Amino acid sequence: MKKEFIRCEFCNIPIPLETCQLATYRVTINGKEYVFCCQKCAERYQKNLQSNKHQEK
Repeated sequence: MKKEFIRCEFCNIPIPLETCQLATYRVTINGKEYVFCCQKCAERYQKNLQSNKHQEK
């Protein structure tokens, strides 16, 4: 499984997982592992992915 970078919610800059001290909440979405600071951020990201998918159709 490939690990992904996380992005700062405020400035949208990618942050490597190795340097983020808050990134401890792991979730697998569509076969990729994502790491977030908390469950709420993970749910928000997943919701955005789903809404973007519906908009593309």
